[in-house]
Amino acid sequence: MPHAGRALTLVFLLTATALAGCLAGEAPASLDQAGETVPPIPYKVPEPDLDLPLLEHAELIPMPMGDVQIHARIVRPDTDEPVPVIVQFTPYTAPGRGMLIEPMVSAPGGAFVNELVRRGYAFAFADVRGTGDSGGCLDLRGQLDIEDAWHLTEFLGTQEWSNGKVGFIGASYPGSEAHIAAIAGNPHLGGVIPVVASTSFYSYHHKNGVPYVNHLATNTGYTQNAVTPTKNPQYENWVTRQVREPVECDTTTHLTEQLDQSGTYDAWWADRNLRPRVHNVTVPVLMAQGLADWNVKPDHIAEYYNNLKVRKILIAGQWGHQFPNDAPEAYGAWWEYATAFFDETLKGIPTGLFDEDKAYVQDTEGNWNVYPGEWPPLNARQVSLNLTANGLSPTEAPSGSAEWEARMSEGQGGFTSLVAPDSTSQVVLTLPPLSEAMHVSGVPRLNLTVITAAENVHLVAVLEVNTGKGWTRENYGYLNPIYRNGVDKPERVVPGKPTPVTIEMYPQEDIFPKGAELRLILRSVDEGRTVAVFDEGPIQVQFDGERPGQLWIPLSPLAN
Repeated sequence: MPHAGRALTLVFLLTATALAGCLAGEAPASLDQAGETVPPIPYKVPEPDLDLPLLEHAELIPMPMGDVQIHARIVRPDTDEPVPVIVQFTPYTAPGRGMLIEPMVSAPGGAFVNELVRRGYAFAFADVRGTGDSGGCLDLRGQLDIEDAWHLTEFLGTQEWSNGKVGFIGASYPGSEAHIAAIAGNPHLGGVIPVVASTSFYSYHHKNGVPYVNHLATNTGYTQNAVTPTKNPQYENWVTRQVREPVECDTTTHLTEQLDQSGTYDAWWADRNLRPRVHNVTVPVLMAQGLADWNVKPDHIAEYYNNLKVRKILIAGQWGHQFPNDAPEAYGAWWEYATAFFDETLKGIPTGLFDEDKAYVQDTEGNWNVYPGEWPPLNARQVSLNLTANGLSPTEAPSGSAEWEARMSEGQGGFTSLVAPDSTSQVVLTLPPLSEAMHVSGVPRLNLTVITAAENVHLVAVLEVNTGKGWTRENYGYLNPIYRNGVDKPERVVPGKPTPVTIEMYPQEDIFPKGAELRLILRSVDEGRTVAVFDEGPIQVQFDGERPGQLWIPLSPLAN
């Protein structure tokens, strides 16, 4: 790790390694009739068959837990040849909610049907327990969802029209269900594609004990939606759901836990944390994440992806909460690449595209960088910017101290802070213009020693950059020091006693150009992003305290 007096070495961006072709993989060489080796050629995904006749049907799939049926709408090629099955397991209810007659799901415009079914796959739109036309009570990604994913995979993998291989795909909540299916570990599962998918429900709501503002309505909506039974009376479970679910489904616990803004990590949250179960995954995983996604934030991929011990691919681009964009200079067309993944994992075709673990990561200048193995890269070099009374410094040792006042506006109930930051409510530390460009890859970390006047406080660190067009937010991180050793290891903060802490920011792949300025802002509220539920009072930072004030920035190993 860097020490206080280490000089800052700045680096130029190394031009990213580009992949040849739209889908740059190679099939194994073979022998022709004359015995000569045939040169390998890139794998080409078949074009969708727009004239392919399709079959559609619905299934109510019995679950052994709680006398529940999972409803799935299935679209598949009209053929006698068994086909693999791909699933979207979703609480957003497959097409048909609110309709008296279920509409066709193969209507034009659906990517799952047009890109996957028309390339020879069956697709199952399955409703999560307690939503859509599935029975039971919403479990919000708990243990029942894991068991449901296992039995859903078992059913789809044993149908006479199935080839016995099942895959999951989805973005956001359905992406989390793809993770859940991999954790469930049914032997019929071949591979999963989770996109912008939460790996911890607690971390969807919080950052290190500090609650986010904007997720309260989202998850309350999940619960309220699940209370209302299906409006499709053509299914045999309709009467049961109308009579039993409003009485039997206790949504109080879900709502109480979600509305608890204390940051407490208890058994309810632990039951919905997939990260400790990552080692249960035994099938290939293609993960995708937007590095500008501030709904399911990039910290949901960082350690989870690196902890996977299976064949794995990561696509992380400069976009928000969505499926990936096409990237001809990297992995190619997204839906072709996703199809190739399933061609290999569900059809057994050796595409050559997934023989090695790779992370395709797009930086803020639009370049695609290819990292072998892990991302954030484990071999990133950390450089330190030291916190001093004069600002950020690459050479001057941490020195001095600073203080701000943690306060909220009155009458807001803690849910919104309308106090505009000023010189008394925040500390601003600036770095002189960069002499060379920096290619940042990974998770910046801020070390501090704090002295607080209260036990329950919030620490907010915002990293901003100015490239000549004004200051813009580059990264940020939060911490309630009670959870400084991890959310599952709370430890009391003693007012007046120095407390060493580390604030983690979010994974990033950013280019700071030559001449850019950086500044670090320390405060207790974050402009409507966090719920202000802390004790007001002064917070002092000792830059040369037990844990010296240093901002550690990871530099890409791909740079010079």
